[in-house]
Amino acid sequence: MPIEASTVEDLFAKIGSALQTPTTLCVIGSTPGIATGQKERQTPDIDVWFAGSSFDAAELSKVCRDIGVLYDPKGEIDPDKIYIQIIRPGIVQLPNDFETETIGRYGQLIVIMPTPDLLAAAKLVRSSPADVQDVVWWVKQRGIDLSDIELAIRNFLDRQIGRLLPRTSFSLN
Repeated sequence: MPIEASTVEDLFAKIGSALQTPTTLCVIGSTPGIATGQKERQTPDIDVWFAGSSFDAAELSKVCRDIGVLYDPKGEIDPDKIYIQIIRPGIVQLPNDFETETIGRYGQLIVIMPTPDLLAAAKLVRSSPADVQDVVWWVKQRGIDLSDIELAIRNFLDRQIGRLLPRTSFSLN
């Protein structure tokens, strides 16, 4: 079942009202665009960046189950189901300490997202056709300067290369 802006808002409100403890979810992927007005974009999932979020997994799993949303499913997923996917560093990489923006507060739930320039940079690294369309939307919607995206990509790639290459130093003396 594709998620659109009203569905995202309703889902966040239901989760936030059912939670007993303060929770912060950092959403990535297409959800930030959908939640902030990207009408032409739809998705069946809400990607949550684990490293940028703060939540009790057992409580969030129970709340999702109670409202009919799948929590971090593994394997085949019914195409008519909405689900929250917990994304950990791996194929998807984000800097350890990145700036965020608040999408909204819904009861005990605060939903945040990486800044649009970082979202755009991450999408351009992957560069699927939908990702490129998302970047175009962010540039138009927020007036992001392309130099900000270039800087975010450079910083992103520098961090990736730094992880891959050992830090060695040597002297020619």
